[in-house]
Amino acid sequence: MAKAAAVNTFSTTKFKSALADGGARPSLFEFKITGAPTGIQDQVKNINYFCQVSALPPLTVTPIEKTYFGRTVKIPGDIVFGDLSTTIYQTETGTERFGIEEWMDKINGHVSNKSSLEDVSKDFMGKYSAKGTLTQYAKDGTTTLSTVDFIDMWPQTVSEIALSYDTASDLEQFDVTWAYNHYETKIGSTKYV
Repeated sequence: MAKAAAVNTFSTTKFKSALADGGARPSLFEFKITGAPTGIQDQVKNINYFCQVSALPPLTVTPIEKTYFGRTVKIPGDIVFGDLSTTIYQTETGTERFGIEEWMDKINGHVSNKSSLEDVSKDFMGKYSAKGTLTQYAKDGTTTLSTVDFIDMWPQTVSEIALSYDTASDLEQFDVTWAYNHYETKIGSTKYV
């Protein structure tokens, strides 16, 4: 006689025990920028207080498709790192936004159409980029759950700031899309890549 298949039973107790410590909270994070170009770092040093939305970007291994005997065979190809997006509160001084705009201007001048980064002939990659660090915290607010370092990061797009008489009880904000070469992840104290 065949043995009956085990039936999955609903159990909130098992679910709660599997979700140790109640799960990570998406609102407990901090985004910092270090190593920005000369003159820019001071303007973006407090961005960790004003960056109110971020996301871990998508990661894709693009398939290489080859046809063999009328069938498409997919072979793992290159890894593609999705862009990093942030939403930042605008302060009354506008330091963070204007710092990012100045950073973009140093990469490619708004008027001159030239880079104004000092001696770019020697190390252009190291001159225009910075490191962005996205840290997630546990519910106690001090324990680091994970750290993601975005290597060779630079601002790709700065969005508009919406202004309206109808919006009286809110803060101005703007989005920044960051390009970077790769990211390195650390869970607790273990580096994964």
